[in-house]
Amino acid sequence: MLKAVALIALIASAVTGSAINGASLVKKGVAPFDGTTLGVVDPAHRCGGVGTPLQLRISGCEGVCTLVPGQIYNCEKDFMPSSAAPSLTLKIEICMSAGFCMVILETELPNSSVQPGFIYTAKYSIVPNDILSGQTVEFRAYISHTNNLLLEICVSADIHIAQVA
Repeated sequence: MLKAVALIALIASAVTGSAINGASLVKKGVAPFDGTTLGVVDPAHRCGGVGTPLQLRISGCEGVCTLVPGQIYNCEKDFMPSSAAPSLTLKIEICMSAGFCMVILETELPNSSVQPGFIYTAKYSIVPNDILSGQTVEFRAYISHTNNLLLEICVSADIHIAQVA
């Protein structure tokens, strides 16, 4: 049960914490959250959906990510939707090596009406919990139509949580 609580703490503050930016959606070309460099996560894998995933970026990360517990990381996911939607929902899930997965964030993205043929960027923040230190987790980000739950994008990547002293 302790690990389940830690997983919730990993990202739940992305929506409620005052020092953390909430989730949002913008058309491609808008600047990131702030001046931090967002590195491309590689490898990142498609795990479903009918849209086109383009790129996953996380601040302070390039290639395989190692995140430090307690630090805020800004994330961006570029994608092209397959069809129009009046609103999109972002869901973040973390899976442990034993196959146990937990949804830690699910939120409707404000002002997220989309049209096919355009590139959009979903933006959100994560804060790894120190209970996960020394572990590698599978990070999954889903983007779906809010009204009919059509899965547009699923992307996954293995993320290492750094060991803390």
